[in-house]
Amino acid sequence: MQRLLKRRLEIAMGSRAVARLTRRRVLGKRLILAYHGITPDGEAPAGERELFVSQRDFALHLDMLGSEAEVVSLDRIDEPGDERPRVAITFDDAYRGAVNEGVRELAKRALPATIFVVPALLNDHVFWWDALADRSSTMLGEIRNHALHELGGADERIRAWAAQAAIPMSDALPSYARTATIAEISAALKFPGIRVGSHTWSHPNLASLASADIMREVRRSRAWLCGQFGEKTVNWLAYPYGLDSRDVQHAVADASYAGALRIGGGWHRAGDVSRFARPRFSVSAHLSVAGLRARLRGGLPA
Repeated sequence: MQRLLKRRLEIAMGSRAVARLTRRRVLGKRLILAYHGITPDGEAPAGERELFVSQRDFALHLDMLGSEAEVVSLDRIDEPGDERPRVAITFDDAYRGAVNEGVRELAKRALPATIFVVPALLNDHVFWWDALADRSSTMLGEIRNHALHELGGADERIRAWAAQAAIPMSDALPSYARTATIAEISAALKFPGIRVGSHTWSHPNLASLASADIMREVRRSRAWLCGQFGEKTVNWLAYPYGLDSRDVQHAVADASYAGALRIGGGWHRAGDVSRFARPRFSVSAHLSVAGLRARLRGGLPA
């Protein structure tokens, strides 16, 4: 019943009648969408379920975005636009499903996107949160809090701690829920409008690191991406786990990035937020087309 009521509310708040009253809320603003994984058609759910949007739903999102918004590359998000909402699409973590099926759906529609890559964790890596995803929600919340704030979000430390604490982890995940290879990313970048950006070298919680370690993480990743993919690299960083601090922002600015992205938040004007604390609307597996439409039309908050 709750799901049905939510669905009806989304449809109503995204209707053209409501949009005539609400669209002014988003005029002149920008929205950066944060996707993670894409579950290919015919594959069973795996990993941290909220992070994986089905290929079918992603295709429907793109069709709707193409009709409702001006979709631009991340490095053009602040340029003057037309009368439609201005949106950029991003992916975190370079999951294989996003790099392959996700990019193919984008290419069919000639839509641009930026994939944020963790160089140290490419080539079939399973992220710790996906390896732990079959725990209960309460247990997973406790584990995640300890992993992020006590263990600094560091993959090797978290896995060592889980083994010592006898917390089961499983890397037996399907291919789409693992990270892409360098060759797969290179193939994706052949499509017009597809770019890569830095998600740090090894995906730690940057807010837990000393300044020198932050600089190594953000400089090393960008240098590797530029060396590997050249002009297909954008000078933007996505904070791992969406976590940052003033010290982190200053370090990223000192490293000469053009900007950096959080997870959380939604519509914004470029001049109202720091370039190094840009908000993104996190797209979960349960975001319907109607829900996304209602947010693009200003009927629901994003």
